[in-house]
Amino acid sequence: MAPRWLSCSTAVLLLLGYITPAVTQSCYGGGIPGIPGTHGPNGNNGAKGEKGDPGEAGQPVRGKKGLPGLQGPPGRPGLKGDLGLPGPPGFSGRQGEKGRAFNPSSQKSFFSCKREIPQTPDLDTAINFNSEILDLDEEFRGDSLTNGTFTCVIGGIYFFSYHVSAKSRVCLKLVKGSGSDSDLTLCDSSEGFLVTSGSAVLELQAGDTVSLQATRYNHLVTSQGSTSHTFTGFLIFPTA
Repeated sequence: MAPRWLSCSTAVLLLLGYITPAVTQSCYGGGIPGIPGTHGPNGNNGAKGEKGDPGEAGQPVRGKKGLPGLQGPPGRPGLKGDLGLPGPPGFSGRQGEKGRAFNPSSQKSFFSCKREIPQTPDLDTAINFNSEILDLDEEFRGDSLTNGTFTCVIGGIYFFSYHVSAKSRVCLKLVKGSGSDSDLTLCDSSEGFLVTSGSAVLELQAGDTVSLQATRYNHLVTSQGSTSHTFTGFLIFPTA
């Protein structure tokens, strides 16, 4: 009886892992093993493990050189640099053309006249300066005025000036051409008598005319013995 019980006990122990405690079978009948049961639910997460050892250092890997990138926008202008050293002297220029001979005797043009007429000059009409100031020899004599008008013979740059005596107020016009070309009005005033002057530099072509004309503010002194009204002009340098 004892060996048989031992045999049944051993079988029971082997089946305990596969059957639930509620199922009991008798070993006396010699039955077959039961069907294995289903897996139970997953257990809870275990405790956090200890930190592992550091891994071995990796080997650096250098990739291939990439293509050049796109050009960026221009930067802001930099600060002004210091003055550089003087450069070496340049090469000599080409020789200029030979100048033309200058003959002073053929390049002079001037006049200087005074007015000895007692009448008041007409409005917007050339004032007649009817007498030369200096009585020079023929070779030194200047150009003549036609009823107070100068006519240019040598084209160039000219200087003109006038001096007049007046009472209270006077305005005169220095006129080039017929007046539509250009004119310069100069005025002066005083409580009593006055001596005034004006001047200008003009560029003239051959055939141009220049005159001094009266305006409505025309209070010139008209005494017979007065020689204080003068008109002068001369060529500074020719351009023709």
